[in-house]
Amino acid sequence: MQGFWNRLKAEWYSKGLKYSTLPRTAVPFILSKAAGARTFLDAGAGCGTLAIPLAKKGKKVTALDPSRSMLAVLDGEIKKQGLKNIKTILAAWGQAEVKPHDVVICANVPQLLKGNEPFLRDADALSKKAVFLIEGADPNADKFYYKDLYPLVFNKSFSQRTDYLETVKLLHSMGIFANVEIIEYDFDQPFADVDEAVHFWKEHMGIVTEEHDARLKGYLRKRLVKKGNVLFAPFHKKAAIIWWVKKGVEPLQGAAKRRIRK
Repeated sequence: MQGFWNRLKAEWYSKGLKYSTLPRTAVPFILSKAAGARTFLDAGAGCGTLAIPLAKKGKKVTALDPSRSMLAVLDGEIKKQGLKNIKTILAAWGQAEVKPHDVVICANVPQLLKGNEPFLRDADALSKKAVFLIEGADPNADKFYYKDLYPLVFNKSFSQRTDYLETVKLLHSMGIFANVEIIEYDFDQPFADVDEAVHFWKEHMGIVTEEHDARLKGYLRKRLVKKGNVLFAPFHKKAAIIWWVKKGVEPLQGAAKRRIRK
């Protein structure tokens, strides 16, 4: 995860985040279910998708992320917006000492959510009031048009992905019977021109040569939508908010002093 989010990808994500409807869809829901919560630990906070709007609502947020590039963007936004109630920690989960918070959140971080029982147990242990996880809700979702592009570029199909049901089943096996709320949101990625879009897809698909540029450009010219002077790749996403409230349950003894297990 740390190596994946280089400076370019972090900047692209930050630009797309300005057009994302996820914060205004997810944050009100989280706040409605975590009434009275004052402190939030955001695991894999990235550019601050949820951390910034939570801070704007007066919450005290600890934003943990292993990517220097992503946190650089977040720190820039914190300074720009004059927010005093967000603390950023440059570290992967399990590599920093973190105290219990009222709420632990983790949104769209496959490395933490895909079959990671130790993370789920520690998230539960470090939360005083509730845990909220956000994960893709459609295994057939066409991420970045990969269903078309993988056959076009690599001559192979894009593998189907698992979705939130695997996490719900894992939680169930752990004795945590979580609630699920299905949401939909837009995340439209902007580009200055088609060449930038080609660069974006090459970065995300791991293409380092120019042999596929013409095919990528031809495909993207048909898919991108122009609004004013900006090209957009429109993405409509479906996700699940997996959540549980801890009624009268305290964190495990010593959770504030120990290192989190990975």
